[in-house]
Amino acid sequence: MKTLKISDEVHGKLTAVLDRLVTQTGKMQGYPDETVAVRTGNLARLVRLGVNISDPETVKETLSRQTWKDSYKMLLCYAYESFMKMENLKWIRPRYRQGESFPFIPTEQEIDQLIAATSKKISTFLQGLKDTGADPGELVKLRWIDINKETRTLNITPIKGHNPRVSKVSEQFINMLERLPKTSEAVFRNYDNLKNAFFWQRKRISEKFSNPRLRKISFTTFRHWKGTMEYHRTKDVLYVKKILGHKTIQNTLKYIDLEATIFETVDDQWTARVASDVKEATTLIEAGFEYVTGEYNDGGKIFRKRK
Repeated sequence: MKTLKISDEVHGKLTAVLDRLVTQTGKMQGYPDETVAVRTGNLARLVRLGVNISDPETVKETLSRQTWKDSYKMLLCYAYESFMKMENLKWIRPRYRQGESFPFIPTEQEIDQLIAATSKKISTFLQGLKDTGADPGELVKLRWIDINKETRTLNITPIKGHNPRVSKVSEQFINMLERLPKTSEAVFRNYDNLKNAFFWQRKRISEKFSNPRLRKISFTTFRHWKGTMEYHRTKDVLYVKKILGHKTIQNTLKYIDLEATIFETVDDQWTARVASDVKEATTLIEAGFEYVTGEYNDGGKIFRKRK
């Protein structure tokens, strides 16, 4: 089956319609603005490939001919699915799977190089990511009223799948915030502008320091770095789960393997934790702890795990 070829004029009109439809669909289904923007862009890319957007089979065939990773094809399928839901249509999604891989973890020196060399607003945003380990979609929602300068804490409003939390930040971050203009209730506002400016500045800084590794650092990299370093510092996966706002321990367990790989930590020492109820005991077992001994006067039970 051949894909539909369309003129530039038709392509422009169709892209505009799709942008509006996906945005409307995203709002109705409660997607955050960042998700709507990504899916709109991905759907527009399908249009640029010349697919007949009303025929799911042409979408499948076009994707099958591409040499992209399955994980990216899967994202394009999600975007097309949003369009199909808007039209009350159904299709059978191709089976593309997200590949399992460890995220890139830079050194702290590399992170600090980016913070020092980027513009005032970008560097402040990066310092906030470093301090809190927040998802970039969470930090971009930060309002001035969420900041407590006396206690150096931020109230983090979670994105879908995370828990709300209060994060401690450095005095350096508070000072950087003080230098930003307060022109609205939001501190950072437009996420796309932040991201695009960061990509351009990152390229320039990478060339300046002759370090191509810097170009592998994204906003999300700061979160992975924070999780890895906090587990290395504390050996407490429950603490890491809490500061990252994970709802389930499974999302946090990867930082145990990341830390062991980066720091090559092998020893015979133990980390001990006390569970006061069934829920805490279950969480510890899911995190790899083993039961040691029974109740003490305070009702707690001891678990342990090798560091």
